[in-house]
Amino acid sequence: MTTTDEKTLWIRWREHGDASAREQLILRHMRVVKYIAGRMAIHVPSSVEMNDLVSWGILGLLDAVEKFDHRQDIKFPTYASIRIRGAIIDQIRSLDWAPRSLRAMGRKVASATQKLRNEKGQEPSAQDIAAELGTTEDQIDETLSQLQTAQILSLDDYLPSEDSEDSRRSRVAPDLASASPEVEAQSRERQETLVKAIQKLPDQQQKVLNLYYYQELTLKEIGVVLEVSESRVCQIHSAAVKTLRKVVRGHI
Repeated sequence: MTTTDEKTLWIRWREHGDASAREQLILRHMRVVKYIAGRMAIHVPSSVEMNDLVSWGILGLLDAVEKFDHRQDIKFPTYASIRIRGAIIDQIRSLDWAPRSLRAMGRKVASATQKLRNEKGQEPSAQDIAAELGTTEDQIDETLSQLQTAQILSLDDYLPSEDSEDSRRSRVAPDLASASPEVEAQSRERQETLVKAIQKLPDQQQKVLNLYYYQELTLKEIGVVLEVSESRVCQIHSAAVKTLRKVVRGHI
């Protein structure tokens, strides 16, 4: 379907109330829902299935079709992406999936972290926190990993790719140009440390990170490339992130 054909559908739907045109627009842009759901799958609790994400995304697509102003100079996929992501995130936020035991452990970790930070004057390591709580470093890492998953990112974090990185950063972060030379130097050093850590990861983990973050493939697509299941891709990604998190934490 050409751009002209789609404009005709919008006119038929928005100006003449043609239900068949509305249905064609929905079907045409279902691929946007599936793409976004696939990209978000790695950021959600394991209890949430891909079909759930797609279903919630469809609600966002329907809302976008109802509210989109075809007379404005904006592409519908860009507009719909925000609605779709928002619908999925709203549904995930409504699921209080984290067990009480995890939240209780999270509060203990936060309290111990603050106590050690005040005593040492610096950010404590996972080993320090584990010793304070009388548990293992792996348990601390697992708790932090699960809590990070529980904290679903805001809508701004899922803005469509058409929105430039610089533009997105300017809305959610302070102006880095005003940072002191010391802070900039530390930032560059952390980046170099992270790059070196990535290069030391097993080959399969490096491939998953590259395919997901740089090639922007979905979990399913990565599974096809590596000839493994989606769940295996998720496990590989989690292992890589866990390793990198330790490196960054130890560097702070």
